[in-house]
Amino acid sequence: MTALITEGLEYLGGIAPASHSTEQNTGSINCGLYERVLVVLHCGVIGGNLDVDIEQQASSGGTPKALDSNSKDVAKTATTDNDTVTAININAEEFDVNNGYEYLNVEVTPASAGIFGVQVWGVPRYKPAANALLDAVVE
Repeated sequence: MTALITEGLEYLGGIAPASHSTEQNTGSINCGLYERVLVVLHCGVIGGNLDVDIEQQASSGGTPKALDSNSKDVAKTATTDNDTVTAININAEEFDVNNGYEYLNVEVTPASAGIFGVQVWGVPRYKPAANALLDAVVE
């Protein structure tokens, strides 16, 4: 196999890993050209519970609403979920495309300061993936 994983997956954005004590958002990510999206939540040491909401929007900055009736939302428990990685799979069909929803926002609300980060990756309908947001790709 000669194809690189980065030719089939594209980094779409995220929340930089750091100690966060307030609500953090990925911001509106256009997912209209992707068959599937993968949200990766990496918890370091979290001092309080984390509430992770996966939201969809009809436009960049539009009013968010729950994706797939909140079935993709997760909660992480302080200290119990330290040093864990959670992968949330999203299919294009789960967006409310009939009403024009194709943007994604991941909202993470910590109860108190905690170290976490989020990455959002997409499987593009048309390959290879551009990966314009990556600093470098090493073979």
